Amino acid sequence: MKKFVFELEQLLNLRKNEQDQAQIELGKAVQVEQQIQAALDALARQYAAAKKAASGQTDFAAIAQAQQFYRYIKQEEERLFNEMAQAKLVTDEKRAAFNAAMQKHESIKKLKERQYEAFRSEQKKLEAKALDDIVTAKYN
Repeated sequence: MKKFVFELEQLLNLRKNEQDQAQIELGKAVQVEQQIQAALDALARQYAAAKKAASGQTDFAAIAQAQQFYRYIKQEEERLFNEMAQAKLVTDEKRAAFNAAMQKHESIKKLKERQYEAFRSEQKKLEAKALDDIVTAKYN
């Protein structure tokens, strides 16, 4: 029985490597988004802590300092939201690239599966024919 050989095996491997690379790139982009979100969460916690500490203050200098800190937090929040928007665009691009790479890999993989099934079917027919020939030769 001869062995199945898929003529596009190198292309299948190439597409698999492209898919793996696209998945790594997507993971990096998602990680950047998560880091920005963590920074936003930390900023929100700082704001809440500062608001709690400033409540009930009667010292004008402390109130002025708190107001300045609030402005700083607002600027940082705006900067982080802009970064998040950019990161989401990059993530969407990487996700689209990953999906395209995955589709290319899957199409070649399905082609291989179909060719393998055709090969197996042909091998079964050849085996059946060989068995028929053996039985025919035995009784003739």
